[in-house]
Amino acid sequence: MFFCYVIIYNTQNLKKGRRFGIIMAGKYSESDRSVNANNYTEFTVKRAPSPVRLTIKAFLILVYIGVVVGLWLVMWWLGAISALVVAALCYFTWPYTNVEYEYTTSSGDWRFVRILGGRKRMPVLEVKIKDMKLIAPYTEERKNELSCKKVYDFRKSPKQTEDVYCAVFDEDGEDSLILFQCTNKALAIFKYYNRENTVDCDSLHY
Repeated sequence: MFFCYVIIYNTQNLKKGRRFGIIMAGKYSESDRSVNANNYTEFTVKRAPSPVRLTIKAFLILVYIGVVVGLWLVMWWLGAISALVVAALCYFTWPYTNVEYEYTTSSGDWRFVRILGGRKRMPVLEVKIKDMKLIAPYTEERKNELSCKKVYDFRKSPKQTEDVYCAVFDEDGEDSLILFQCTNKALAIFKYYNRENTVDCDSLHY
């Protein structure tokens, strides 16, 4: 709350000591910033290494060792250059073996991003919460019921079942499926924007 006072002077009569004033008093309230805060959430999961990525990691380690040995045998007097070459290889290739998925909700928008090596962010999907045909726990029963052409899997691993939700939406005339780890705050936001298609759950861990 604050008051604003405005005083208007009559410049023609200022020398005579006359003054006319208008005092305006009003009450103003700040906009509630909690509205946006309550509609925003983000959650990040680290993708568990799959057999393919473990194989790629092992292959890259062998490549790094091979480069060091090869440079050392050919140009053994340039050991520092060998170290720099390996460091550059690690910088540009190793991050691709560490994958995280992050989803955020803001003002009814739902975005998914793939993060490589903790620094490179790649947008994957952006949808409207209100457009979801279904947001519900991903149970074995529901898994057998759903038949979607495309699946966006943002879980830690294909074996994860704890706190996993699914969301169905229309994409190019076909049903697509989103698999993700749900949180209590995210669930509250889903119910706010799409209550009729959101199934509640009381056993979420986050």
